[in-house]
Amino acid sequence: MPAILVPVDGSAHAAKALHIACDLAGKYGGRIALYHALARDKPAHDLLRLTAAKTFGPKLTKALERAAERAPQPLPDDILRAIGRKILQASAAKARQRGVETDTLEIEAGDPSEGILVAARTAGANTIVMGCRGLSDADACSFGSVSNTVFQNADCTCISVK
Repeated sequence: MPAILVPVDGSAHAAKALHIACDLAGKYGGRIALYHALARDKPAHDLLRLTAAKTFGPKLTKALERAAERAPQPLPDDILRAIGRKILQASAAKARQRGVETDTLEIEAGDPSEGILVAARTAGANTIVMGCRGLSDADACSFGSVSNTVFQNADCTCISVK
């Protein structure tokens, strides 16, 4: 059964990538493995603008709003992990609604591109479907550094979604 890795970060491009991955999984009888890397270098106000922010719930949204009001500083890992869980849960629910078998990989800290490459190997993915840009610049149309690094180093088929 084909395995498709879909890195999800809550961005619009990641949502489109998930949609396309579900189409592929449905057509070819595959499954999806979802992966999320902690957004340690992203300010709270960027995380509040994510497409997935509507799934965060009032408690998490309030914590991000308070953090956005303060001087820029790294968000605590517990908040970042809560955001990651919400993004993964929402993504898995969308895939299940489309009848696609879904595995959720552990949330990882560290370099996102390296994490995606490791996740692809762990999941036995023969395809990676990911947004060409994520949190770094949701309005940009060129490849981001994460997708570029993944596509240069992956041992499987890579599909970029804009």
